[in-house]
Amino acid sequence: MSNLDGTRRSIILSETVNGLTPVLLLFSVFLTFRGHNAPGGGFAGGLVMAAAIILRYLGSGPAGIRSLRIDPIMLMGIGLALAIATGTSALLSGKGFLESTIWKLHPPLIGEMKIVSSSVFDIGVHILVVGVVMAILVAFVEADDEVARSRPAVKRPASDRSNDSDRSNEDSQR
Repeated sequence: MSNLDGTRRSIILSETVNGLTPVLLLFSVFLTFRGHNAPGGGFAGGLVMAAAIILRYLGSGPAGIRSLRIDPIMLMGIGLALAIATGTSALLSGKGFLESTIWKLHPPLIGEMKIVSSSVFDIGVHILVVGVVMAILVAFVEADDEVARSRPAVKRPASDRSNDSDRSNEDSQR
């Protein structure tokens, strides 16, 4: 079986990644919100989500990362803006930088709801960590593409090409 970019891939790895990705994404969100009162937080949750993205790369190659269509620089900017806004909102309300603030909302049908500024900070850190890891991964993919373009095309011997057609015939007969 081949990748989206035409390279051969492991079907076992690909299907395992497809099954694990939703679990890892859900666990990363759980870790991010659990970190307010227990071990975890935005950094740990962001790393778990980044691990899911790296697994996607390993399972489907560079095309799997390109298909995400998310700009890592934009993610880093949003995450950093959320974290800084959390700190400065405390300063504007007369508290110390990053001192926790509780906002009380009263949405209809739900009743009173409390939002803690440290949770917003954790979400910002989570988004920032995912953006940084994605930026690094995209840089690796682009560097690999650049190296591949700079290499001269190598013609394979006819005997190798005939083996490929034999393999494709075997695959189609299955």
